[in-house]
Amino acid sequence: MNVLASIPSNAATLPALLDRAAAALNAAKSSAEVLEARDMARVAYDAAKSAGRLARAKQAHDTVLSEVYRAQADALTIEARAKMRLAEEYDAAQDRGEIRGNGDKSFSGREKLSGPQIIPPKQLHEARAVRDAERADPGITERAIQGMVDRGEEPTKAKLNREIATAKPVQPRVMDPNALWLWGRLKDFERDGIIRSGAAYLISEMTDPMRADVRRLAPLVREFLEELEMAV
Repeated sequence: MNVLASIPSNAATLPALLDRAAAALNAAKSSAEVLEARDMARVAYDAAKSAGRLARAKQAHDTVLSEVYRAQADALTIEARAKMRLAEEYDAAQDRGEIRGNGDKSFSGREKLSGPQIIPPKQLHEARAVRDAERADPGITERAIQGMVDRGEEPTKAKLNREIATAKPVQPRVMDPNALWLWGRLKDFERDGIIRSGAAYLISEMTDPMRADVRRLAPLVREFLEELEMAV
């Protein structure tokens, strides 16, 4: 039995809320869709906080409270990831001239319906803070959230913001550029929806010379990826 269901509140719906938010973020292809996923994560976060208050008021078993905190942490993680994507996409849109420095769109008419979404300054500042902290110390966000859970603390946005703000930057170690390139290309498969597109469809879109290259290189790449999987 799901221990969350033992709390007579919306806690029992938390897994579904989290699944929807995570799926929406993974499938998001525009800043509007990222914003929607972020808002879904916020709904799940608020539901978890409400469930936590009720669990503490009822002096629920530690297992129940732990499950609620875990759900709250998951929602916080999804929201943080969405914020990072929003910061990246917003700054990229500014670099392309699609958004002016004051936040106004640099175009009008029908393009406004599909262009980059305008984000309130405070939200944009928070998104950039998370993004910048993650750039300086990759993984800091999830480590901070997991640390709260491990200590039995309620994982809150305020605590996460404090930990990010006070964290000491990690001195980056010298890294082989090829390692960085490989990591980036693997992330591209997820970010750009390559995996979801399906191999058969992508092959069908290629020219004959391109398909010939794929036939030649695919076995070599498969062998490399198998070795990579074993190495991690």
